[in-house]
Amino acid sequence: MSADVSSARQLALDLLNEWSRSNIFADVLLSRALDDSRLDARDRSLTAEIFLGVIRRRATLDCVLQTFCSRPLSGLHPSILNILRTAAYQIILLERIPTYAAVDSAVEQAKTSGGTGSHKLVNAVLRSLDRSLAKDTLITNNDVVRRALPLDFNRWRYFDKDIFTDYSDDPGQYLSQVYSCPDWLTCRWWGRFDLAGASAVCLASLLRGPFTLRPNILRTSSDELIAALANTGISAGPLAEALGLWADQIHPQQNELFLAGHFQPQGPTAMLAGLFTQVQPGQKVLDFCAGLGTKSTHLAELMNNDGLVVAMDISLDKLTRARTNAERLGITCIQFVSLDELAEKFTPGSFDVVLVDAPCSNTGVLASRPDVRWRIKPHHLAELADKQKTILHNASAFVKSGGSLIYSTCSIEPTENDELTTQFSALDQTLVFDAEKEYLPHICGDPAAWRDGGYMARWHKK
Repeated sequence: MSADVSSARQLALDLLNEWSRSNIFADVLLSRALDDSRLDARDRSLTAEIFLGVIRRRATLDCVLQTFCSRPLSGLHPSILNILRTAAYQIILLERIPTYAAVDSAVEQAKTSGGTGSHKLVNAVLRSLDRSLAKDTLITNNDVVRRALPLDFNRWRYFDKDIFTDYSDDPGQYLSQVYSCPDWLTCRWWGRFDLAGASAVCLASLLRGPFTLRPNILRTSSDELIAALANTGISAGPLAEALGLWADQIHPQQNELFLAGHFQPQGPTAMLAGLFTQVQPGQKVLDFCAGLGTKSTHLAELMNNDGLVVAMDISLDKLTRARTNAERLGITCIQFVSLDELAEKFTPGSFDVVLVDAPCSNTGVLASRPDVRWRIKPHHLAELADKQKTILHNASAFVKSGGSLIYSTCSIEPTENDELTTQFSALDQTLVFDAEKEYLPHICGDPAAWRDGGYMARWHKK
């Protein structure tokens, strides 16, 4: 490979090619690759930005590229298409990357990745794209919506020709092209929220918000943690709704406060789910789908490490990692068990509170999980709902009389949320429905007001 192609750009392309032909999640691929690389911090960040950014904006990039490419994108060699995507992402969305650097690197990559003449096609497409793109940003997209691409909540890039479908002709397709979401999902959101509301949800599902974290109240307070972070050069402040903090981007594994157990990375809505359980010190609590144990540790902290939290998951690897994390946080009241161990050690009706943080479509957290939007399909919603009801039924058996059953998802789809809780309430007459909350993704200029999406419901057992 030519010296003109940086290691970061080449690694990003290699990862995209591997992701395109495998079924491995993007964050797993990236983590493995960066661990094996010798890139410095700056190149590691650029690799991640290009790789994850292209996945996140794939539909938009393809829509733009097709406008300037004389051949159908579907007919291009997969690697050539990914070269075009990575270069277009840099040209359009990475304002600090010189256009010549992105184009020259793409041409060099095409010389070794595609057939004869591929580098000429790459050069022609990218030069045409660049000539069409305004060199500054707009503060309004009025009257130019077919030519305007959102950079964030109040800035757009502008092309000199129509790129996107007219929203009055096909709102779902317009939203899909501009906000890079599957059209089946944008059509659902348009029908549910209207065009303006769907646009807001799409944008919040596309743009990454601030880093958010939960202070470990067993070791520190919010004010103390804000001050400690400031001493390390990291700005932070309280979130508007959740009892957590926003912060400048942090690399937890390199942060002494994280390693010392002073905080846990967690999304705002997930923190609210912990509060929604209303757990109290001294209780017996079951986290029925514990995963990596982030909510389990939150429950333990809310209980002042007094009582018992049983973290159950079917994955032994996740339980091992969850145990290690609890040790980092200094939490001792959590018992980690498999499904078989749960049935052996605890009888039905053993717990004051049972939390079911169910496997779901993740449509409320698409901004932080870039490839999920391309994995989830329409038929998955009904399949997930059936699975969620089964899990809820099995978990409800462990709730004692007078106890509470809590259901939470990081979805914003009624099929998995309020429609499901209505159906489940009708199926189980031993439970009395108490309350529910839904949070839609929201992003704005104030990091304290940012949140992801999710849902939670609570029943009490007769």
